[in-house]
Amino acid sequence: MPKISILSAFFEKHAINSPPENCTTMDESQIEDWILGYNNFVLYRTPSQSVMHAIRAKQTLKLQNIADLEQIKQGLVFAPFKTGTWPVIVINNAEQTEFEIGNHIGLSTEGKRSKNLSDSYSSTFKAFHKAVSNGQFSKLVLARTDNFTVAASPISLFFDACAAYPESFVYLFASAESGMWLGATPEILLEGSPEQMHTVALAGTMACTNGELPDIDSWDAKNRNEQKIVTDYLLAQIQTFGNILSTTRPQSVRAAHLAHLKTDIFFNINGKDLPELISALHPTPAVCGLPKDEAIRFINENEPADREYYAGFLGWYDAQADTRLFVNLRCMKWIDKQTVKLMAGGGILPESELESEWRETENKMQTLTRLNSFR
Repeated sequence: MPKISILSAFFEKHAINSPPENCTTMDESQIEDWILGYNNFVLYRTPSQSVMHAIRAKQTLKLQNIADLEQIKQGLVFAPFKTGTWPVIVINNAEQTEFEIGNHIGLSTEGKRSKNLSDSYSSTFKAFHKAVSNGQFSKLVLARTDNFTVAASPISLFFDACAAYPESFVYLFASAESGMWLGATPEILLEGSPEQMHTVALAGTMACTNGELPDIDSWDAKNRNEQKIVTDYLLAQIQTFGNILSTTRPQSVRAAHLAHLKTDIFFNINGKDLPELISALHPTPAVCGLPKDEAIRFINENEPADREYYAGFLGWYDAQADTRLFVNLRCMKWIDKQTVKLMAGGGILPESELESEWRETENKMQTLTRLNSFR
């Protein structure tokens, strides 16, 4: 009997028995067997770690708002850009295992590229640029999508992403509500325990030249201002919940073949409500805009595609111990067995230029299209 692929199982809801657990080293076939009987699962690897985590469940918990996280003690959370249309999905009370994988090539020499600058993106850019230029917003983030044909197994892509991007949070997530997603995000939303928490203001984008990070003095005013907006917002929100313990100066950091400006912020929340803090931070101006509520409405009304879970967040939530949540960037969603939808965005300020912003989204999509299995 021919082996059924993970995509066939997911889209056709076919279930088979899973093999015994307690595997310490697992290949692609073993992982497929471990999750094929389950509609809801996640594989993930946290930054700078070699151990992969796998969680599977027959059911998920669906929450209407981020504040509803107060109903749970812990679990794997997958949250949308905006609540309402899409639920906050929690996988808890589930089976878990850990495993390691062998060597993988990770990257190919060149990634697939989109078509030339589209009319749709051009017209949307004009609307966003007008709104920031006339002072309606101090910043907006414009996202776009593009579809690609991919024959590779989702697990092959997950393995390649883990090998290619050791400093990113890499995941493969599937549920009946969200569909199947894969990502390799560089951005922390929130991590730590209430006594000491950590977030980052990550914004501004440049390509690395010959693999080298740009010097801090080489960042232009547009990128510096874009990142400062995010830093100022995070500091203002955090100060309503607790105490700032320390911050760092902006520094250049690598995310795949790109560089960003990052400021680390360490703080505590004085025992206050963690879901309330997450609601205050998300979505940050790094993926949305300011003023936040008005920016969410503007994005919803003007972007051609619903962001769904792009620019949302995901990771391990624990109300009493360590939480590790990441912004869902450099990601894609399976539309069918061989078609994926990639998503990428960029910050729009009065200084923004159409061609430059398009190229930035192209470069961000190449984080995934450069994977060795992405063919």
